[in-house]
Amino acid sequence: MDRSGAPAASAARDARADHVARAVRAFRPVSVRADGGGRVDGARVDGGGRVDGGGPAPAAAFRWDVAGDPRDPLAVALRHASRRDAEPAVAVVLGTAHRSGDSAVLLEGIARAGASGGRRLVLLHRGAGGGSLLRSAALESPGLRVAVLELPVRDAGPGLPARIARLARDAAPGAELRVAGDGTVTRTGWRAVTLPEPPLPPDGPARPGGAALITGGLGGLGLRAAAVLSAVRGYRPVLLDTTAPGELPPRPAALLRRLCDAPPGADVLTADVTDHRAVARVLGRVPLPVRAVVHCAGVVAGGPVAGARARDLDALVAPKADGLGTVLDVLDTGALRHLVVFGSVTARVAHRQLGGYGLANELLRREALRRAAALPRCATVVAEWSLWSGAGRAHEMGAVGQARRMGMAPVPLAPGMAALLRLFRWPAGARAAGAVVLTGPGEDSTFPPKGPDEWDNSPT
Repeated sequence: MDRSGAPAASAARDARADHVARAVRAFRPVSVRADGGGRVDGARVDGGGRVDGGGPAPAAAFRWDVAGDPRDPLAVALRHASRRDAEPAVAVVLGTAHRSGDSAVLLEGIARAGASGGRRLVLLHRGAGGGSLLRSAALESPGLRVAVLELPVRDAGPGLPARIARLARDAAPGAELRVAGDGTVTRTGWRAVTLPEPPLPPDGPARPGGAALITGGLGGLGLRAAAVLSAVRGYRPVLLDTTAPGELPPRPAALLRRLCDAPPGADVLTADVTDHRAVARVLGRVPLPVRAVVHCAGVVAGGPVAGARARDLDALVAPKADGLGTVLDVLDTGALRHLVVFGSVTARVAHRQLGGYGLANELLRREALRRAAALPRCATVVAEWSLWSGAGRAHEMGAVGQARRMGMAPVPLAPGMAALLRLFRWPAGARAAGAVVLTGPGEDSTFPPKGPDEWDNSPT
C-alpha cells in the first residue's frame, strides 16, 4: 500500500458498494415451456409443448361474448366455437400495441364478466398487454376467473386461431400463457440473479463527457439518481419535471441546490413529458449529448378496478409509456448508451387498489422493450422495483410500514441506488434488452409468485 492509503480506501469503497448492492434481490423472467404432454394450467398442449390442434374436444365449452375488434380472426374463431347452451364467458381481443380506446375495452370486458353468470374472462392479445389490470380485478373481485393469452403477431397457418380458441376455452383461472407462431406454449418463471458488477471506482468521478436525462427528475428518486450518476458516473444531470424548482419543499430544494453547486453541475427543465413540443423545446437547450436516460416520470394513484374510468387509466399510462416514447422521439438516440426505465413490481403481481398503476407499468415495460429494437448501441433495462423506503411516493405517502406488514420487502434507498449503478453495466444491444424485478433484502411473500411453474431454480 502506498503512503496515501488510496488502495485501502478503494477497497473499503468496493466492500461498501458490494454490501449495499447485495441488499437488493434481483429476479429475471424466464420462459418455462409447457411440455410433458397433457395440460398446463388446464390448457391442452401436446407432448412438445404446442397447442393441441386435433383430437376430441373436451366437454367444457362457453358462450363467448367478445369485446374488441369483431373482425379479428381470434374474435371470429371464438364466435364460431361459442355454444348457445353453454356457460357464459367474456373474451377481450386486443392487437399488437395498446392503443386509444383499449383501456375502455379492458374495463368493458371486466364489467361484462362480472355481470355474467359465469364470471369467466379471457384476454387475448398480440402485444397490447392488459393482463396486470385483469389480475388486480380478479384479486379485488372474488369469483372473477381470468386468464391471459399472449399470441404471436402473425398467425403461422390458417388453423392457429381455431386452436387458440380451444386454448382460451381450456385455460384455467389465473393462467398467463404465451403462444409462439408454431403453437409452442410457455409461461413466465422467475430466476434469482446477481446484477452486473459495478465498475471499479476511479480516483475521481468518471467523465464520460455527456448528460444524463432524468425524467421525473425533481422527485425523491429522480434527485437521488441524479446525484449518484453525477458523483460516480460523471454525467451532468438534466432534470426534466412538471414541477418548477421554486415549487419544491425544503428538503428536495436543498438536495437540488447541492446537486447544482457540485461539479459537473445540473440543468433543470420544466415540461410535461407527454407534451412533444414542450419536451423538444427544452431539450433543445441541452448543450451536451444525452448519453443516458433514466425514466422516473410517473403518477401514483389507487382505487378499485371496478370504479376506474378509461380516462383514469390513460392518465396513469401517459407519463410512463407515452412519456418514454416522447423523450426517445425527441432525443438523438444514436448518441444514447444507457436507457434505464423505472417500472414497478405491480406490473407482475396483483396489488389491491393498484390495478391502474400496474397497467401503466406493464405498458411502460412493453414500450421500452419495443423501442430497444431501434437502439442497437444502447443498453436498455426495465427495473421493476418494489416500493422504496427512504424516498419515492410510497415513502412520502407513509405506505412503507403497511407494505412490510403485508409481507413486502421495500428497497432501501442506499442499496437501491447502488443497484442502479449496477444496471449501468447492462450489456448493449436489442437482444440484451430486458427486465429485472428488484425487491428489498429478506423474504418477500408477494414475489416471486408462488404458483406452479412460476419459480425456476436452475443456475444463472
